[in-house]
Amino acid sequence: MTPEVLRPSEPGGLAHGSRSGTGSDASPVVGAAPTDAAMAPAPTSAMAATGAAGAATVRERVYRYLRQAVMTGELPPGTRLVEDRIAEELGVSRTPVREALQRLTSEALVTRIRRGQLEVCAVGPRERAEMHLLRVAFDEVVARLVSRRAAEVDWQTILDKLGPLDAALRDGGIGSPAFAMAHLDLHMAVNRAAFSTRTSTFLESQAFLYPTDDYVQQGGYEPVEQHRALIAALASGDEEQAVAAALAHAVRGHARRTGHAAGPVGDD
Repeated sequence: MTPEVLRPSEPGGLAHGSRSGTGSDASPVVGAAPTDAAMAPAPTSAMAATGAAGAATVRERVYRYLRQAVMTGELPPGTRLVEDRIAEELGVSRTPVREALQRLTSEALVTRIRRGQLEVCAVGPRERAEMHLLRVAFDEVVARLVSRRAAEVDWQTILDKLGPLDAALRDGGIGSPAFAMAHLDLHMAVNRAAFSTRTSTFLESQAFLYPTDDYVQQGGYEPVEQHRALIAALASGDEEQAVAAALAHAVRGHARRTGHAAGPVGDD
């Protein structure tokens, strides 16, 4: 993403903690007042890529970011979503945003209201708890598999993901869209290393299995070094050490977010 997206910006920006515009029903709006600049991708965007593979990557990154924002409450229930402006803010064309919103609509995370407007649906505490339990279970499997084949993994490629994470932290902070994307990219790289190509491809099409809900974007810790330590444990070849580190990473973040340790799934 461009640096402009990361900073608190003029009215209409998608900076962390801000919502642009209001509708007649006073709902918060993401992407109000589209401009001509929204019609084309920003060439300096960190999401930008070329070719068919690049287009697929942009689609997935936009989708994962928006899905995470809805699931974690960064985009609260009732927030209005405007395609053109979101595209401008993220520095991409309208196509990946449109496709992401369609996928979120099919998952009942976004709904169409009057005149075709899109609005974020409520995600209850039970759903969030269920997603966290899925993440914990999935991360354990990832840790077991990747530690067993540690000698075959290109760990430098994964470690290189810490650079964008660090840059996003410095430029935009722990709550910025760029940090969220860099964090997801790092975990996706670990997940891909754990599985065969065929299984990894299948899992990437089943986005709900991925830990897209960011339970570690919280203050009070140093995220780059925390992830570096996690990668070291995964690369150790010690399966139990890897599993312990992965579970501690996921549960610690969830406990920070909710204020208590992860427990049984409760009611809405």
